[in-house]
Amino acid sequence: MARWLIVLSRKRTLGLFRLYSGYLNCDLGRALPESVFLPHPFGIVVSSGVEFGEDVVIGHQVTIGNRGGIMAAPKIGDRVYIGAGAKILGPLKIGEDAIIGANAVVTKDVPAGATVVGANRIVRYSQEKSR
Repeated sequence: MARWLIVLSRKRTLGLFRLYSGYLNCDLGRALPESVFLPHPFGIVVSSGVEFGEDVVIGHQVTIGNRGGIMAAPKIGDRVYIGAGAKILGPLKIGEDAIIGANAVVTKDVPAGATVVGANRIVRYSQEKSR
């Protein structure tokens, strides 16, 4: 299901894409890169200006986009894991190898290798690559 969603988002076969994304309850404002992995592609919202690095994992019910009328979207680094239900909002940068915990709300920059839980709470920095 996830592979079809990524393929249809890239091809922009509008009718089929809308039907399929509606079935999965997703709102993708941009084409997803091939290296993005969606283990459970349900209820995902991605704004049109979001930039993705390589090997990003996005859990279900995730929202990535603009905040409070500010039309600037996040930049997601390489090898970032975004847990189920997380919200990443506003003009911010998520560093490489960061982990965004389930149901976290991120409105500030996240350094590379950091783990974020709750509302902008960084609980761990990793000097090594997490994967």
